[in-house]
Amino acid sequence: MKKIVLALVLAMAPLFCFAFGADDIKVFTLQNGLTLCTLQDTTTATVRLELNINAGTLCQNADNAGFFALYANLMGLSLSTDCVSTTVTAAPSQTESAIIGFTKYFKDINLTDRQLNQAVSQIRAGINEFAYSAAGFINSTIDTKIFPQSPWKQESGVNPQVFNSKNTEQIRAILSDIGSTYYTPKNAVLYISGNITSNSALMLAEKYLGQLESKSPVPSSSSIQEYEKFIRAQNFPAGGKYVLIDEELSEDITQLVIQYTDFDQDEADLIAKVFNSSSSEFKRLLLKQRNLSIRGADYIDASSAQQKNSSRLIIQAICEKTKVSPATQGDLFLMMSRDSETPRISQEEVDSAVSKTRADFNSISDNSEKLMERYAAFNRTNKNSSRTLFDQALSKEKPSAQDLNQSYLGKKPFLFVLTSTQTYQKYSKEFNKSGYKLLTRKTGPWYTQKLYTKTQSDPKALADIKNGREDIRNSAQRFIRSNQAQFNSFTLVNRIPVVTKQIDNSKTFCIALSIDGGELLFAGHNPGLAELLTNALATNIRRYVDKQIESGEIVSNVEVTARTKADSSLLIVTTNTESAIPALKAVSDAVIFGDISPALADGISYDLRTQWRIKTGAPDFQLICAGAKTIFNKEIAKLFDDKKDRPQKMNYTDIQAAYPLILDSSRFSLVVTGGIDKVPSLEQELNDTFGQLTSVKQTQSIKEKIIAENLPKKTIRTQIKHQFFTDITADKAGPRPAVLIPTTDFSDPMVYFLNTPDLNSTDFALFNALLYELGERVQARCELNQEVKVKGAESSFPYAVFTMTKIKHSNKNDAIYAQCVRELATDLEALLSKNTDGVIELEKDDLLMNMENRWVVRELSKTSGAEGSAELIATGARNSIPDLYLKQYQAVSSAKAEDYYLIFKSYFDEAPAFKMLSQDTKR
Repeated sequence: MKKIVLALVLAMAPLFCFAFGADDIKVFTLQNGLTLCTLQDTTTATVRLELNINAGTLCQNADNAGFFALYANLMGLSLSTDCVSTTVTAAPSQTESAIIGFTKYFKDINLTDRQLNQAVSQIRAGINEFAYSAAGFINSTIDTKIFPQSPWKQESGVNPQVFNSKNTEQIRAILSDIGSTYYTPKNAVLYISGNITSNSALMLAEKYLGQLESKSPVPSSSSIQEYEKFIRAQNFPAGGKYVLIDEELSEDITQLVIQYTDFDQDEADLIAKVFNSSSSEFKRLLLKQRNLSIRGADYIDASSAQQKNSSRLIIQAICEKTKVSPATQGDLFLMMSRDSETPRISQEEVDSAVSKTRADFNSISDNSEKLMERYAAFNRTNKNSSRTLFDQALSKEKPSAQDLNQSYLGKKPFLFVLTSTQTYQKYSKEFNKSGYKLLTRKTGPWYTQKLYTKTQSDPKALADIKNGREDIRNSAQRFIRSNQAQFNSFTLVNRIPVVTKQIDNSKTFCIALSIDGGELLFAGHNPGLAELLTNALATNIRRYVDKQIESGEIVSNVEVTARTKADSSLLIVTTNTESAIPALKAVSDAVIFGDISPALADGISYDLRTQWRIKTGAPDFQLICAGAKTIFNKEIAKLFDDKKDRPQKMNYTDIQAAYPLILDSSRFSLVVTGGIDKVPSLEQELNDTFGQLTSVKQTQSIKEKIIAENLPKKTIRTQIKHQFFTDITADKAGPRPAVLIPTTDFSDPMVYFLNTPDLNSTDFALFNALLYELGERVQARCELNQEVKVKGAESSFPYAVFTMTKIKHSNKNDAIYAQCVRELATDLEALLSKNTDGVIELEKDDLLMNMENRWVVRELSKTSGAEGSAELIATGARNSIPDLYLKQYQAVSSAKAEDYYLIFKSYFDEAPAFKMLSQDTKR
């Protein structure tokens, strides 16, 4: 199934109405200093939790750099310059478990010497590899010049000699100091958003995290303090020109980098957006200079890099060889970037960049998950600022291009020219004459310089627990009730059914067009043709949207996606509520007036064939295709013919003749989600657009679908075709490999096929919850290099698929699967004897909660946005159950052990009936 994303970004008027605002985010400070930020959202089924601890590389000193990464790795946390972090998405009932899991990050690390030494060896290998690579040399050298007073606080700033010199006792002491000083509640912020109330979130945070005690910080040694004081007292130059040379760099290209360190964050962000636009005047002028020899706009990049209370503007370009030297190219690049005679920033570009930024934030504010993610990122880089994310987004100040130009020209840039050692030797005199300072591996990183080695040596009251528990118990029911109440339906004058779902306070408008037929329409003579036609319609929609943009009718971002399944196609158009009416007009015009040109048909066909060839090169998909040929009749089996191209080459006239077949109104159904209350005339507008579509007898819809028959009881071995991919171009690859070694040890996958309940039943949801649980158990018992992949049934393939990769001996993995099936059955049987009457969600058995959590995260994460909700609704609406996903959630959230047990015994056997494996796999 192919997904096309056609994003149309355009200038728009300032928008200041957000679904979620500053008042919706509640901030609490617990008694031990931990900060909690919450955002309740009943339109999404899941809860997102993000923990940030202020223990990033900015906390490092020259002596313990690298050990913050070691500590984060031992804790399983992600490290950045600003913090360490972890993010969990869970069902509401699993929120408590997730918060309990966070408590381990505030506890001491307890490892044996052997375990610690193994972890240190892994980090040490990575540090050494980076330090002695070209990328490590370039990054650490540039960071030394940009951050001369504390280069060790950057991710590239680890001194490998110091890190490697520490013994086990010293490492333990350093890790203990890091834990005591930084991994404390008062140094942490917990962000919780989604389907949970602020009171419930506060109750859980207070109960588990609020009881943790903050440790006593350990100050840096006096020698380190003196050393850093000495470095800070040095007079480092602001700006300058540098040439970085290395034998690993190419002689054919030169990379130019300009960095500014004295812009504030808003200025850096805005200038980067202006410069980085593909149509910017800045890029046009650089491309116009022939001696720079920049191939195209994609070879110029402008960006801003934010750290805690600091900001950088970074401009880069890749230049090819010309008649002039890299030194001259560097000077030209700097001059062309800063010509005072011709302003580099126009007011029109500033206004456009500001509008796009506000449109982006307007879109994000509709999605609690994305908004809280942005909120956390903003807080990390603005820790000591009184300004908030919403202050920035809601600012009505209109930036002046004249002021930006003056500010830009008043800054002192750093210019770095990156070139090969051979090229530098050829032009060394020109570099010296132009005032470049030479930096090599021996003189670039801070720890190689004499200066740095000169002195270096070693709130509110606790919410009521009972009410909080009751609140969380009701999370699923609250989500289901509030969402069901937002559904409505009606029929257009031409009998096109419409389902709408209001999302309160949303500024997003999303329309999903479902088209009956799908790949089954052409399965007999040209599989893949339906996807070609659907993608062509999506392209036509984009073209008609373009026209509305040019006329000024559409004033917000627009995204178009297209997906094709066996029985239907789905096109989703997402925009802002202010552009809803012209967007509807654009979509209907594309359906009524759009056509397929030969060039469009050829382009889409080529893309689809390329992707099909890549897909059919995967061994597990080949096994699925081989299984499908056994399961299905000949016509449906053609959809899984991995030996032929898809779509096959065909005459343009045949494609053009097939196009009207998918445009018959009898095949259409519509789903509209988002802030539809802001489009009061929606039904009339739909009748005026889609209601005008017609149907003719020759193209009328005849609903087709793949019927799931009981699977055959057999094991089939098939020959797998092995393909090998490389990123080396053909002209450089040569005759590879030089020596061919015959082998049949490909460690191919093995695939089980499982019957499932009806896809439109609530039993199907319970089945999938069991499937995901079984997959986790099998994965835990497989070898480390083996991956278990489970995929629930869908209309295009109505059987569950259970895949294990890199199978050396099939009998061994068969035994693992059988053992896990037995253990899961035993665990369910043990629960049957328990009396669970009156048990609330937080007191459910771990097994039931884990299954619910996995199902919610895998099946309902899409509900965080209007587009995902539209897709879920459209799936159910095809069988007249638009709220199917809510009914299935109801079943999962209220299911008891006996419900799961009945499903499990009906569909899961120790030895799956139908199994596919490679002919080369040993028993």
